[in-house]
Amino acid sequence: MPTLSPAQMLKIWEDGQSTTPWRRALMLLEVAEPDLSPSDLARLPLGERDAQAVFGTGLSSLARCPECGEDLELSFTVDDVRMPPPEGRGPWIFEDGPLRVAFDLPDSLGFEALVPAPGASEALLGACIRDLSIDDAPATLGDLTPAQRGALSERIAETDPRADMKAAMVCPLCEHAWSAQFDIVAFFWEEIGAWVRRILAEVHVLARAYGWRESDVLELSAWRRRQYLALERS
Repeated sequence: MPTLSPAQMLKIWEDGQSTTPWRRALMLLEVAEPDLSPSDLARLPLGERDAQAVFGTGLSSLARCPECGEDLELSFTVDDVRMPPPEGRGPWIFEDGPLRVAFDLPDSLGFEALVPAPGASEALLGACIRDLSIDDAPATLGDLTPAQRGALSERIAETDPRADMKAAMVCPLCEHAWSAQFDIVAFFWEEIGAWVRRILAEVHVLARAYGWRESDVLELSAWRRRQYLALERS
């Protein structure tokens, strides 16, 4: 991933405050993959999108035991959550008796078209379907039984497990075992947010102490900012 300046990091964070999680994911991906166009990035399957947006090596997060409420720390590396891409290229095929569905994997464009509503998940499922037939006759998602829709959703999820990363957890206090979902985009956005709050605090202190502009402080290296902060506080 290209090295970003403090000013660029602040701009990404500021622009992302008024947008959706999927758009934030694309903003991170545009930084990680500057040679790809925004439209190409938006068409990446969600699993590939999130895998490409990963940067850094060590990851640390928190999870709460659903049984006893104990807070647990997750520490792992990027390689621990990387999974192989789906086999082959879409469309993929799902068959269940007379039902045959050709489907693509969900991407950011599918999320962009959705309006938050109780039926949004089914609308996303419909957006993945390229062709659907029953007994070789054209059909629609509405012709499927709830069991068939559930089986199709599971098949899509199994095709690209990277889109729904989970960690196997065991609570050391009560020994309850469960799977904790890991949202890689939310994780990195939170990490960027923590960095932004820290750098803004540094800008505030140094600008007030020395009369510098924000751009003056941001142009300093992290080492030089620390030295000036130490002098101001001494």
